[in-house]
Amino acid sequence: MHIRPLLGSVFLLVVAGVGAAQASGFALSELSIAGLSEGDALVANTTTLGALAYNPAAMAFHKGGYNVGLFGISDHTEVTPTGGNGTVVATTPHWETLPNLFWFQKVASHMRFGFGVNEPYGMQISWPAQTFPQLAQAPGSALAPTYTGLRLFDVSPSLSYRLGAIAIDLGADYYNAHRTTLGTPTTTISGSGEEVGGHIGFLAQLGQIGLGANYRSASNVPLDGTLDQTGVSIPINAVLHLPWQFALGVHDTLTQKLGIEFDFNRTGWSRFTNIVVTPAPAAGMGGASLTTSNYNWQSANSYRVGLEYALSEDVQLRAGYAYDETGATNTDFSARIPDANRQDISFGASQKLGDWSLSAGYMYVHFNTRTYASSTPLTTDPNGTSAYNGTYRSYAQLFGISISRRFS
Repeated sequence: MHIRPLLGSVFLLVVAGVGAAQASGFALSELSIAGLSEGDALVANTTTLGALAYNPAAMAFHKGGYNVGLFGISDHTEVTPTGGNGTVVATTPHWETLPNLFWFQKVASHMRFGFGVNEPYGMQISWPAQTFPQLAQAPGSALAPTYTGLRLFDVSPSLSYRLGAIAIDLGADYYNAHRTTLGTPTTTISGSGEEVGGHIGFLAQLGQIGLGANYRSASNVPLDGTLDQTGVSIPINAVLHLPWQFALGVHDTLTQKLGIEFDFNRTGWSRFTNIVVTPAPAAGMGGASLTTSNYNWQSANSYRVGLEYALSEDVQLRAGYAYDETGATNTDFSARIPDANRQDISFGASQKLGDWSLSAGYMYVHFNTRTYASSTPLTTDPNGTSAYNGTYRSYAQLFGISISRRFS
């Protein structure tokens, strides 16, 4: 039984494969319903509570409050594999819910403390075992990507301080990859792990112009898991290299009713070059690496614009557009992440009820069609080989509702 090569070829993919995520790679940009409605362009916004998750420095421009929301994601991914029998639709459960929360409170005249809870990375995808011709027969049959899932929560405490028109914040990001699961026709792998990163933000309100920036550090999340295969279960270790993220935004209050924001985001996917898998000490197999899988991703940009319009004193309308570049290159393309450049179109509205506010939003995500054609023959790692040759198409729809309250 060839445990070592099989372990390397399949476990390396679980931490990377996340289906139709809504930002480059396997990141999820939607941190609030207001953000969802405005193309996630809220880094320089000092008025909306939904902006705090994008740049906690904005806390210092408010007295206190909280924002609680819930997303629903419906996605569709399909492939027409080269040499196959037509188009195959991924059998992923087509609805996924993601919660988000941001709460903050005044701790001094110019200082606020708060924390957010969200899922900045995740999603899932499943393919029927017979999808890819080269993986539907031996020796590739043990590598067919039947299921891949990742859910990672971030709990992020922050401290924001304001001096005049300028605010800064410092905070931590506690990442908990509480569910990573991979299935192939012969193997099931599951694992979890946790790690801490950090973030820093800046926000200035200069007349009608808001300037904001936010940086979240890279983080290496250790994963402890097990490989279960026909009566065999062994403990394993790996590391998920999360990228750094930088966002820069400009918000302009054009009139008393209309505001617009432009954001630039860059994600450091270049860190995601490979993953090394080793047996856990309890496996008694020594500490040498089982295998190394190469991804060779590149850092990617996103360009976002958001609009907000006060229909009345109590009703706010929102709309947004974003263009997201993928970090996944052709060098080591994987059907577990059939990622491509994408365009997002969104809209939403909020209704004030005294100190309370109700919001709803919708986003449509269109992935560019991606045709992959490699001449590299299949090995123990299908990434970057002809096993995944084909044409990939995806789209997703996001729906969200939230409730927020401002403290007096």
